[in-house]
Amino acid sequence: MNANSMDKNQLVIAAALVVILAGAAGFWLGRRAERSGWRGLAGLPPSPPSAEIAGFAGMVLAGGNAVTVDDQPPGATAAIRMVTLARDGWVAVHEDDGGKPGRIPGATRYNAGTHENGTVELLWPSEEGRVYYAMLHADDGDRKFDRTKDLPITDALGNPIMMRFVTAANPAPQ
Repeated sequence: MNANSMDKNQLVIAAALVVILAGAAGFWLGRRAERSGWRGLAGLPPSPPSAEIAGFAGMVLAGGNAVTVDDQPPGATAAIRMVTLARDGWVAVHEDDGGKPGRIPGATRYNAGTHENGTVELLWPSEEGRVYYAMLHADDGDRKFDRTKDLPITDALGNPIMMRFVTAANPAPQ
């Protein structure tokens, strides 16, 4: 064999290994979500909770978009640990409505890029012991949040990119 054919063989083997590892990871994540009993949002294909597919410290990264939020005390603002946006967009805080995102008490616009230690001002304060979701929304270009025009940013499967958090007087450190 010459050096050129050896390089091609190595490339084919490396590509095959990547495909096998990706398939194994997908199978493992699917089994983990199945065992957790998580069913997904109504009308959307099931996927594991964001913390279960996290790559780094609870971060969900999909297509250059990510959001990280911790459990936190209730109040007039929601703390956003980190947000990464491929394009200008919004972090909207949704109240829980029967296990899925509901009303939006607040949203803050972010330019494309990564931002740490942000906040979302809420129109009404969050309540202790309730579940909320920090969800990424696209900006339609007018720089004004409108839930009917600034739609959720989704991953490759069409799931909104979001992270669940709970308000508690003394949240556990993350």
